[in-house]
Amino acid sequence: MMYAVIMAGGSGTRLWPRSRKDRPKQFHSLTSDRSLLQETVARLDPAIDSEHIYIIANKTHVRPIKEQLEWLDDSHIIAEPVAKNTAPAVGIMAVTLYEKDPDAVMLVLPADHFIAKGEDFRRLLGLAESIIREDDFLLTLGIKPTYPETGYGYIEIASEYKEVGDDGIFWVKSFKEKPDAQTAQKYVTSWRYVWNSGMFIWKASAILDRFKKYAPEIYEGLERYRKAIGTPKEAEELAKVYKSFPNISIDYAILEKSERVLVIPADIGWSDIGSWQALYELLSFDQQTNVVAGRHVGIDTYNCLIHGGSKLIATIGLDNLVIVDTDDVLLIMPRGRSQDIKKLLDKLQKTGKTEYL
Repeated sequence: MMYAVIMAGGSGTRLWPRSRKDRPKQFHSLTSDRSLLQETVARLDPAIDSEHIYIIANKTHVRPIKEQLEWLDDSHIIAEPVAKNTAPAVGIMAVTLYEKDPDAVMLVLPADHFIAKGEDFRRLLGLAESIIREDDFLLTLGIKPTYPETGYGYIEIASEYKEVGDDGIFWVKSFKEKPDAQTAQKYVTSWRYVWNSGMFIWKASAILDRFKKYAPEIYEGLERYRKAIGTPKEAEELAKVYKSFPNISIDYAILEKSERVLVIPADIGWSDIGSWQALYELLSFDQQTNVVAGRHVGIDTYNCLIHGGSKLIATIGLDNLVIVDTDDVLLIMPRGRSQDIKKLLDKLQKTGKTEYL
């Protein structure tokens, strides 16, 4: 049986001021009337039954999860006591699912991504599950790159494992960190590289075996937690083991060290919506090539992303700007400076204006 584990703990800082610490981007409606989390869940239907969907997120985000997924049983929301990156989260969920179903197949995916081609995505999930059933593979969906992005990690493809219809399944040669512009251009011009989407499929038992082999310090904590599952000490033990876990990603802890890793290059209209510029490129344009959410009236306004609320935003003679209006912050910047928001947040932190974070 396949289970979906949705990682909803991201901070989404590059979409500030809409995305905040207490309500990051996955809980906002950026591409439709539904939040990114709600879109992620809806996209799984009918490939994965709603009773097989689990969410793991920081304890501070449990409330918006319950608000947006009212039907989800509380036992399917795992609250991380502290943020410790993706390896501990994947490990905890693997133990949880293995105890429930020793034959469980895990789909691990972020809560804050956009996928335009939902039908193709679900078809690839079915293909991935059939491959995983053959052996204890670890499998990831790679995204065929369309431009030299320096903000994504890349996966280097080796030889083909097999071909199913029009889809090729390949052995992974290596995982590459976020490259510089020149290296990214080289990756894009070669068929041997795909973007690392952060979406993974494997048996719960297979990933636990890799934790035991490659991350024994995490595996020891997972075993302690496993023994407490279903007992009155479960929550207490979760808090204890989480404090002992290193802050490390599943890529560093397991995938870069592991054998028998496969990748399916996917063309599914994917975006991680990692910045206001990315959102601008994703959404459709009006006749002035503006992207508008909220109320706007403008004269001679072109190539702008305007994201507001109930307040009318009026513009005259503007070009190539991002304008984001929230209850307590107004952000105005050139579209090409989206990546500098982190510097702005650092300045807010240093000057004590943490209430705006």
